[in-house]
Amino acid sequence: MRVTGEKLILDRGPRGYRPWDSPLLEYARALIAIGAIKPARARAVIDDYSLAEAVRSDEGRQHYGIAMAHRGRSRRSRSVALKPRRVVPCDRTIEDANGALHVRHVTLSEDSTSLAVTWRPNLSGRRRSDGRGHMLAYVGGPRGPVQRTLTDDRGTSVGTGFSGGGSDEQWQGHLTADQPLAPDTAWIEIDGERLDLTGEAITCEVTIEPLAEQRTAHAYLWHRLAIPGFPGPPEIEGSIDALIAAGALEPDDPVLTEIRAVRDVMPRHPRMPYGGRGRSRSLPEPWRSLLRRPGDHGGPDGTITLSAVTPPFDGFSVAISSLESRADGFSVEVDVAPGLVGRGPSRELESRELAWWAADERGNHHLGQLGSWSGSENHTSGEINFWPALRSKARHLSIMPTGEVSRAVITIPLVWAAAGGPGEEESA
Repeated sequence: MRVTGEKLILDRGPRGYRPWDSPLLEYARALIAIGAIKPARARAVIDDYSLAEAVRSDEGRQHYGIAMAHRGRSRRSRSVALKPRRVVPCDRTIEDANGALHVRHVTLSEDSTSLAVTWRPNLSGRRRSDGRGHMLAYVGGPRGPVQRTLTDDRGTSVGTGFSGGGSDEQWQGHLTADQPLAPDTAWIEIDGERLDLTGEAITCEVTIEPLAEQRTAHAYLWHRLAIPGFPGPPEIEGSIDALIAAGALEPDDPVLTEIRAVRDVMPRHPRMPYGGRGRSRSLPEPWRSLLRRPGDHGGPDGTITLSAVTPPFDGFSVAISSLESRADGFSVEVDVAPGLVGRGPSRELESRELAWWAADERGNHHLGQLGSWSGSENHTSGEINFWPALRSKARHLSIMPTGEVSRAVITIPLVWAAAGGPGEEESA
């Protein structure tokens, strides 16, 4: 690692990069994964070379201070099983002077009550013009869903907080109660508007499976490759260099040829047109079926409300509450404990991440990545966006959050398929 650090400084000079993006982080994580170095020792080496680079410029010193502020955070949170929950589909819109609140589903458990919502503010009378007929902005009114009061059939009333994101036209996320309401309540009132909770979510089969045994170095690289970056595939050459230098891999290892071949044909954005279809035929599964059609459209349109909670696997517990399919892809709403690694600055070396695979009964595979999310190191709620689009003839879909040694398999019956989704010609 120190030799690599010296080369980075001598070959590239002051780079102005953010210290949490140091190439040494990737190098160190690979060595930690195979047990070649202890995290504390690796972090000390990274700190030495981050400081050496930082002192070369005022900007570098400033960024180094930011990096040190993140240094003490630990991602090794204790594994906690998510509790069973009741998920109720709603599809109800409540309108008032501020806008329209669409409630997609309600989730109730012993320790939490939340509503999955889409908020469209009332924009009338809030436009500001430049005086020449051009609209500049929306002014006044709430910037997100206003706080709501929830009441259950026991008469318990609580406030809420919103988490999510959006724009002037629309916000999407969750209203979470300040304290849980009765999980078996027959209805919930939102500021006096009653929602009867009579619907039932689809119950899914959940199993836990061990992953196939393989060399630790191979498993680490395949797992890294299945966690897409922003944008495009993750950078893995530093990891490969580290594993070769440590003697865990040989430079001519045939598996490295496969890994690089997959990396080279992964699209920078999964929904953009893709020109490498013919190159996917020689790839190993599940990558072959994934990469033969990224960018495809024609998936069914629909939403399924789900009730699925996994037991702990690989240190994680996952719950899924809905699946939404669109023409160009699909997404699932999830809760994960402990929390998922986000997109912000992080210098952690022991971060555990889930790869999000999915597959239908016809052998078509899909890969997901973290979309909008909120939460903490102990618990995250958010959205996983998958590509390519679902096949309209598929009848079952398995969502497979995958750790380092095991995975959960959550099998979802695609109920809209029974009604005959949009037709398409397909070979699998």
